[in-house]
Amino acid sequence: MARENRSGALEAVLRRLSMVVEGVNASVIVSDEGFAIAAYPVDAATNSSDGRLNAAQLAAVSATLAALGERSLDRLAQGEMGRLLLEGEAGTLLSCPAGEVTLALLVEKDASMGHVLFAAQKTAAEIDAILARA
Repeated sequence: MARENRSGALEAVLRRLSMVVEGVNASVIVSDEGFAIAAYPVDAATNSSDGRLNAAQLAAVSATLAALGERSLDRLAQGEMGRLLLEGEAGTLLSCPAGEVTLALLVEKDASMGHVLFAAQKTAAEIDAILARA
């Protein structure tokens, strides 16, 4: 699959996730090195002067936490990481492995986490399938 087509497919998956699941404020596909591969909304990929977290920041934080989580689970002999959920006063950061990359979401505090978790797992599988195509 051509790189442009893959990029468009990844952005479409993230857009669909944000439209279908109420409460998902931002989503980003993150490489192991912490780089944003695709993001939604698209303006999340640019620097924001109003102090909002941008896609590059979300990608870096998510990759750092995922690496720490994986090392911690390994040290405690708990197997591979299924997902990372970090709840704060204003919302939640959710990271889900998606094959060789990670799906990171910023979720509103009052969102239905069951719905978000189900949709994130399904979206992670779609991302893995898109990236596995040659």
